[in-house]
Amino acid sequence: MEYNFIAGGICAPKGFAAAGVHCGIRKNHEKYDLALIKADVRCAAAGVFTTNKVCGAPIKVDRAHLADGYAQAILVNSGNANTCAANGVALAEECCRLAGEALGIA
Repeated sequence: MEYNFIAGGICAPKGFAAAGVHCGIRKNHEKYDLALIKADVRCAAAGVFTTNKVCGAPIKVDRAHLADGYAQAILVNSGNANTCAANGVALAEECCRLAGEALGIA
């Protein structure tokens, strides 16, 4: 498969911004482990999720948040699936709430 990279990357479309950081999820400090993509306005959004019977709480939260087909921000972690956390749904919802507040879209 050949990839065709677009100048400007994920921020090429007007009205989108993105950022990535290393926040301590991964042990390798040279790799980013948290990304945020934000649109200036709510827009059509969809997700492709696992079909496994066991899925992490963030997947359940994401499915619920995308149920109406719209979003304004996406927060993505890398290096921790949070699959079996007892309070995973509450933690995922809290991450969404905090991101929304920080972006002024909550």
